[in-house]
Amino acid sequence: MVIGIIGLASAVALGVADPRPVGALHWEDHFAEAGAKWETFGNGMSFAQDGLTITLRQANDISVAVVMPEAGEFSFEAAGRQSSGAVGAAYGIVFEYRDESHYSAVMINGNSYAQVFATDGRAWMPWQQWPNILLGYEANRIRVDVTHGEGLIRINDEVLARAPVGAGGVGVIARASANGQSVRFGWAKLWIK
Repeated sequence: MVIGIIGLASAVALGVADPRPVGALHWEDHFAEAGAKWETFGNGMSFAQDGLTITLRQANDISVAVVMPEAGEFSFEAAGRQSSGAVGAAYGIVFEYRDESHYSAVMINGNSYAQVFATDGRAWMPWQQWPNILLGYEANRIRVDVTHGEGLIRINDEVLARAPVGAGGVGVIARASANGQSVRFGWAKLWIK
């Protein structure tokens, strides 16, 4: 029995129970430089060796960096956190991106709120508290796994919601809740099936 418990604990520590992404790792980006990969809109983006910082000057400012995936089934994950200002800036990932006015997103903040929505008014999860978000300036991982036109959205490996996902780009997003906030994304990964 002791050997079984030790074996199970070792397997969990090695990640056996972690949810698997869709497909094989296609790329991992630490946002060292802007370029052909990332299309951006909004102001205050700074690509650097230690990640992408988005400076949000005024409440409701929105900035996005997206890339177009090369396949219909994929996983996209990014690690982000609010890095300065009053806690409450929203950040997360974008999917189904067609242009600045047409996209879907999952966003969270350091006050434990989350939402999943589309700019056309659809909402799969209205802005509400969710217990699996690390608070304050702690980093969170946000991921969408897309198979057969449906996205399974996770925060820190815990399932948040499901939403239909059509064609379009994926990327990171930040939205200010007050003046003088900033968000930092340390990395993003794309798996493709």
